[in-house]
Amino acid sequence: VVITIDSIELRRKGGNDCDADTATDDCVFIDQFTEDGEDTDTIQVDLLTLQGGDNKIIIEGLALEAGEYDQLRLSVNDEDTNFSWVKEFENGDVLKELKVPSDELKLGGFTLESAGVQVFVIEFDLRKAMTYNPGPDRYILKPTGVRVVDVEAAASISGTVDSGLFIGNSSVPCVDKNDVNVGNVIYLYLGHSLATDNLADNFDSILDVNAPDTAIAPYTSQTVAADGSYAISSLPAGNYTLAFSCQAANDDPDILDGIAIPAPETEIVELSLGEGESNSCNF
Repeated sequence: VVITIDSIELRRKGGNDCDADTATDDCVFIDQFTEDGEDTDTIQVDLLTLQGGDNKIIIEGLALEAGEYDQLRLSVNDEDTNFSWVKEFENGDVLKELKVPSDELKLGGFTLESAGVQVFVIEFDLRKAMTYNPGPDRYILKPTGVRVVDVEAAASISGTVDSGLFIGNSSVPCVDKNDVNVGNVIYLYLGHSLATDNLADNFDSILDVNAPDTAIAPYTSQTVAADGSYAISSLPAGNYTLAFSCQAANDDPDILDGIAIPAPETEIVELSLGEGESNSCNF
């Protein structure tokens, strides 16, 4: 999954949109990026090479006024496979078109302290942000699941899942999977003491009007590797509930699929993360 970014807008809290080519009192407009230490007008990012906490520097040494910025807008060169595309494993070198609604991702904000250096990551959860559009045979990349994170305050979770769980248990059988290593996913929910019957797979409550009000969508999710390892990075501090499912190969990010979340006594774990904390959770 490759995107080409051509500009970024940082809007100050309560401000207006950016002018086309300059910084204003309301907003900062960025159209110069950093590629291997050199300035460039656009920058291309291969998102699937950046997993498990890996990242790519796209802007370095930017001086900004302290204060609150309530929105980051990421402009993407889309609908042209010379710039942004998806390549499917089963289709060789065929490139599929990637579409970004309104040609930009409107993301959340952040706060800059009065002095010092701060580092921010734009985190892409493609299991929530990207969906297939069969009519024109293309993919859609939405802001859902893409977030801006202060690296110093970010927490992380990593661990392993016993390979025996890849075929499920008595309540969630997955023994008939064509490949036992496919469809194994860690779902991460905000909060503790959640009703396990309400824990759901990925869905968009705006698009799926039939999803029950009680369904709890994951904050994020992560595919488990064939060796059982997983890692979820760039998380805010707080309370979380983790759940493992072996049935999540076809989790549509737009629609509630009814993917089974397993029994709480074996495959659901609660934990808390402090700012900057790295925690381990094994299943």
